[in-house]
This record gives sequence, C-alpha cells and structure tokens, in this order.
Amino acid sequence: MSEWASHYFEHGYAQRWGVLPVTELVRRDTACLWDRLQLSPGRHVVDLGCGHGRYALALAAHGAEVVGVDFAASLLREAKQRGLAAGLRPQWVRGDIRRVPLGQGSCEAAVVMDAFGFFEEEDDNERVLAEAARVLVPGGRLALKVVNGEPILAGFRHADREERDGVVVTVSRSLMLEPPRMLERVSVSGSRGSGQYERRQRLYKAEELAATATRVGFTIVGLFADACGAVFEPTTSATMWVIGRT
Repeated sequence: MSEWASHYFEHGYAQRWGVLPVTELVRRDTACLWDRLQLSPGRHVVDLGCGHGRYALALAAHGAEVVGVDFAASLLREAKQRGLAAGLRPQWVRGDIRRVPLGQGSCEAAVVMDAFGFFEEEDDNERVLAEAARVLVPGGRLALKVVNGEPILAGFRHADREERDGVVVTVSRSLMLEPPRMLERVSVSGSRGSGQYERRQRLYKAEELAATATRVGFTIVGLFADACGAVFEPTTSATMWVIGRT
C-alpha cells in the first residue's frame, strides 16, 4: 500500500470516524444484501477491505461463513475483538485485496463496502474486482458499495469542518482529473487522538463503475441507491450499490 493509505487507514480512519459498532442501518443493509446475494446459512462470503468488520460481523450473524480481508492491522484487531464479544468467529486475514489469499471459486458471494477506489493506479483498482470475480463460484454474486462521484464533482467542496463526539476534523480538498481523483488533507484533534493525514479516492460515475465490473467478468444485475433497492439517481444519489454476477 502507498504511504498515505497505510498512515490513514491504520491511524486516521479511527480517529476521524470512530470505530463504530454494527448499527441498525448495517443490519438492515445486510438483511437486504442477504437476499440480493442469494445467500443462505453456511454459504461462504469474502468481505474485501473489511475494516473493523461491521458488514462481516452482520453477515456472520445471519449464518454465513465469512472471511474478512484488510491490510490495516489496527482495524482487524478491532474486528476480532468485536467478533469475540458477540460470539461470532469470522476468519480475519491481513492481506492485499488485489491478491486475495483464497482459492479460485471458493466463495458464493463477495462484498466490497466503501473500500474501492483507493489505489493510485487504475489497473490496481480494477484488479480488486478481478480478484472478487476469481474467488467466486460460477453464478456467484458481488455487492459493491461506492460513493457516487457525479454529485461530488458537480458541487465540489474545497473545505469542510466537522465536529462530533469531542472530535474536530478539518478537511481541505483538491481535485485531479483524467481520471477524477479527490485528494483530502485531513486534520484530526480531540478525544480519539490527533494527527494529520492524506486520503485519496478515485471518483466514479455509475457508467464507469459498471464498465469496470463488466471488464473483469461480472454481469450487472442491479444498480441501486441503497442496499434495499432504492432507485439510483445519477445526479443526486450519495452512493452506488452495484450487484454483479459471475
């Protein structure tokens, strides 16, 4: 991983957002995804870029056999502790989601939740989806949640200040084009610690994201504004939820 990504995801992410529990929203999303991914208890699911494990744990609570893969050791430690506290035992693997340490056709479903578009090169981002396709059985399904780049680009905000739970976060942003990538300089101070970080993210529009998934072998079977099937509006929906099938 790049230096900025290692620094941000090992330290800055938790300082900025906190290490949130499995919320009712995550449980609702998971219940909807359970149907969209055509899952049943005992099915094997890989969570690529699992972070501290909210979706992995919610899927495990439904009865899936889950493997969570992430390179951030600090977030994986949190995931393991939360799993043990809940009596759930997903397998947690520290690894690179461009080279997933699972065999071909070993899973019935894959999820990538807010963990796509953080590599510097286009080929590396595409390789994440290629790996998801590789580890899925024929007819396996992918759920991919990504921020919708179109409204961000249309109303680009160069600065923000956030204050919640005793933490102050200031963000300054710049934009790189062809392809569009957002660079954030993030300053955090408060009860969860302090630090200065960079965060870089590729901004996708719906047609670009669908084309990328199709190139690596997925058939797009759904594009929604949320996990439960709200209609996606390209200019206003905050997120894109893509359902693909191998």
